[in-house]
Amino acid sequence: MEATPPGAFESLRRLLLRPELEALKELRDPERWEEQVAQVLPGALVRRLKQDRALQYALAPLLEETFAQLVRRNPGLLVEILFPVLLPAIRRAVASLFAALTQSLNQTLEQVLSPQGLRWRLEALSTGRSFAEVVLSHTLLYQVEQVLLIHRESGLLLAHVVGEGVQVQDGVLVSGMLTAISDFVRDSFDPSAGLNTVNFGERVLVVEQGPRALLAAVVRGTPPPGLAERLGEVLAEVHTRFVQELRHYDGDNRPFQQAHGALEGLLETQFKPRPSTRPYAAWLVGGLGVALLLLLGLGHYRDERAWRAYLQRLESTPGIMVVEAPRRYELRGLRDPLAPDPKSLLAGLPLKAERIRAHWQPYQSLEPEMVQKRIRERLDTPPTVHLAWREGVLVVSGQSTEAWIGRLRNLAPLLGVERLDTSGLRVLPQ
Repeated sequence: MEATPPGAFESLRRLLLRPELEALKELRDPERWEEQVAQVLPGALVRRLKQDRALQYALAPLLEETFAQLVRRNPGLLVEILFPVLLPAIRRAVASLFAALTQSLNQTLEQVLSPQGLRWRLEALSTGRSFAEVVLSHTLLYQVEQVLLIHRESGLLLAHVVGEGVQVQDGVLVSGMLTAISDFVRDSFDPSAGLNTVNFGERVLVVEQGPRALLAAVVRGTPPPGLAERLGEVLAEVHTRFVQELRHYDGDNRPFQQAHGALEGLLETQFKPRPSTRPYAAWLVGGLGVALLLLLGLGHYRDERAWRAYLQRLESTPGIMVVEAPRRYELRGLRDPLAPDPKSLLAGLPLKAERIRAHWQPYQSLEPEMVQKRIRERLDTPPTVHLAWREGVLVVSGQSTEAWIGRLRNLAPLLGVERLDTSGLRVLPQ
């Protein structure tokens, strides 16, 4: 058998595996990688963006850091880029602000001068509610007042946003109540059931369930049909952005502060369309309304001035101390039994005693006039004794019996006398 020539097997291997060897050589060339990736990268990015927003959230930190470095390195470039955009935007914002101010002024005048506005004003006076609350109840279709993001497994509140001017309810209490009701529904009816809406008074709690969190919106009025869909979209975004934080939640809510922007986008208000009114009738009724409001204002000013004068009389009267006057015709205070009747101080003022709700607590006044009056009445001071105050010392002079002088010295501290001078007091002969 003849020996195989040297290099024959290597030549055979190169002949048989030439395509594969060339492909491996290309794989070891970085320039070929860049060319191939550049050909498929745009299409891959577009396809991924169509599937979900994971790529956006993954690139967001990199883009934010790059933008921050660009601003620090060359702020002038940023100004040149944004100036053509910001200047028209500022002009539109100023014009929009003046338009909104004009519209708000027109709405205010319409509410004050129109027959409808006068009816609402009378309704506010008769029911005791504020005028703004009455207007809101007649013009509001719905208002998303609060949005709460709640961890589904623990029931803890993750994030909470509130609309401007809305009286805040405790978000923790709302989330706890919602969790308790959901547990009751699942335990009593269907383990897989979820809570969708809860009605309480004028408000409705709209709930959207997720695998690891739920989103609840407190709505005043009738919730719009598309609110549940928008809640679902925001909840899906939260699950995508905070998948690890929700999965390994340990009570730290700081990561979820980044979700406030998405939650605030759900806070919205929708009013009823305003009906057209006749301007002449509106101005006529408006004039009457202004006259009525002037009369009411003058009456209110007169009553308020009389009430302030009455409070000043009370505060300047010895033995009477006003502790609190939370509103007109209502007060609380302290009154010495020897002080004058507070109703007697109403003389000459246009106030009726039966309208005033006063709560007086008895106390012993230490004012000099009251202490002196207390000594005269409690000790049956004889007319031969003269009482006078001198630099905080009660000076007793004149003539009295030895028994009366002894009672004075024993009871003076209990009657409010801290320092007593009886050097000018002489004992009557028996």
